[in-house]
Amino acid sequence: MTSEPGSQSDSAPLDMVPPDDVSRRLRLALDVSKIGVFDADLETGRVTRDAVLMQIFGYGDRPDEDEGDLLEKTLHPEDRDRTWATINAGIASGEPFFNAFRIIRPDGEVRYLHSRSVTFRDGKGHHRLLGANWDVTEDVMLQQSLEQARTLSETRYEALESAWREIERRALQDQLTGLANRHALLRWLDSLPAPPDGPRPAHAILHIDLSRFKEINDTLGHRAGDAAIVHVAGLLESLRFQDEWLARIGGDEFALVLGAGERSENAAQIAEEVIRILEAPIPCDGHLCRCGVSIGLSRTGDDVDGRQALINAAIALSSAKAQKGSRTVLFTAELENRNRAIKQTADDILRGLDDDAFMPFYQLQFDAKTLEISGVETLARWQHPQHGVLAPDRFLKIAEDIDVMWRIDRSLAEKACADFLRWRLEGLDVPRMSVNISARRLLDPQLLVSFPTQSFPKGTFVFEMLESIFLDALDDEMSKAIDRIRKAGIAIEIDDFGTGHASVLGLTTLHPKRLKIDRALIAPLTRGERHRRLIAAIIEMGHALDIEIVAEGVETQAQIDLLRTMGCDVLQGYALARPMGTRDIEAFLRARLPATADTALATEGSPPAAE
Repeated sequence: MTSEPGSQSDSAPLDMVPPDDVSRRLRLALDVSKIGVFDADLETGRVTRDAVLMQIFGYGDRPDEDEGDLLEKTLHPEDRDRTWATINAGIASGEPFFNAFRIIRPDGEVRYLHSRSVTFRDGKGHHRLLGANWDVTEDVMLQQSLEQARTLSETRYEALESAWREIERRALQDQLTGLANRHALLRWLDSLPAPPDGPRPAHAILHIDLSRFKEINDTLGHRAGDAAIVHVAGLLESLRFQDEWLARIGGDEFALVLGAGERSENAAQIAEEVIRILEAPIPCDGHLCRCGVSIGLSRTGDDVDGRQALINAAIALSSAKAQKGSRTVLFTAELENRNRAIKQTADDILRGLDDDAFMPFYQLQFDAKTLEISGVETLARWQHPQHGVLAPDRFLKIAEDIDVMWRIDRSLAEKACADFLRWRLEGLDVPRMSVNISARRLLDPQLLVSFPTQSFPKGTFVFEMLESIFLDALDDEMSKAIDRIRKAGIAIEIDDFGTGHASVLGLTTLHPKRLKIDRALIAPLTRGERHRRLIAAIIEMGHALDIEIVAEGVETQAQIDLLRTMGCDVLQGYALARPMGTRDIEAFLRARLPATADTALATEGSPPAAE
């Protein structure tokens, strides 16, 4: 091997080392570093390659000499022209140069090589090229893997960001009609200006309700009902001026906020126009249906802000609905009599607490993979002496207003814990039980007194919290409350995820055990790819944060199949089991027990009929 002229000729220490010793040391260094050396006579075309270089090229482990054919026949076709161009340019320049290329070895393996070369004149005056090659395949593969991982990460991040923007949009939009929802309307009403001088601009609010709409759903199905709602939304949109607000604030309820000035002054006439248009036959999935229309009308004023005006419109609407036929009722002081009914309900609630009339209902949750029972959610019910079993929408707000919800929660917790403990003792396997906890209740220092968690394994008991509880702000007091809950062995689950204020930061801060996707996002799952991509993104995000995903409101087999395919962890909804009272759910659980010698336990009850 010919050494490069002047490489270290003026180095004093090297001059003291015998030439043979220098060559041995250099050879050892090259062998250890897996660097192969070639020496090409540019005038004869002969190329000498050392053993390491032959190994790199896949041609044994002995030095070799040829006419330059080895490089030509192993160069990757895609790199051939560029590689030779670099070599020719380097020789022409007379300067050291770098090259990078791929070769295809005899066994078909592609390897990535780097090369450094320099030209010089030997003792015979021949123009020569001396160079070193080394294999960088592993480095290139690692770099490619890292690049692929980075690209995949960026793609997933963009998908999650897109899904998050969609969730934020949905938080302010009714998914069926595309109109603003109640939350968006309240935000806008809160933003109405209150001038320091002069009167507040008066806006009229029309709270519109469709009567007999339930009959459409009951007789023609939800598809027809949805079609009717979309049609009504379009009719109302045609009446809205550009600076006015229209929102769907309930299943069959809308709110139209008229502009200040002449439009609000003529609100009664506009309400009559709304009734006239909406009383016309409505297309319902191939049928023509008619609905009654009731409207509650109120106005903002100096002492009435937008939010209070919406409440007043709802009070007026209740009066309108109580009267026969379609009509508009203007909120007046006389309607304050409605407060008497609210007070009566409040009195009934207090009496119900004394009579122990609040009881738990249970809705089972199922493992998405096996469809085995994985848990149960505790729901509040009120056994009213006149009205029968009432759901929370009939008493929850009033109970919170009179500050007795904590008493109802405590009563339900004690009964649910007793039921759960009895099920475990009787071999009725329900892996976990969840209960809903309000924000106010979460901060109650006596909260955990109602839950004898020492009787259950850690994580068996779960608190479900609305996402707005923690995503609005996790202050010190809330953080301490959550720490107390976790230390008590109670897991945390986020309820109604995807319809309120949500942030990835909030999730990473709280790190709940599970997220429950709101039924409003599950309902349109089978309607198109866009809905499926959103749910899939939420599931992927949850799994990326090591959070289990629960889908609630699962009502069809098609939804079950899609959610299982997407990797959802837990399913809950009418398609699997409806809410049941204590006796019914125990009968349901016993009916699912495998046959044993103890047939009395297995046959004591049967699955309840749909409620």
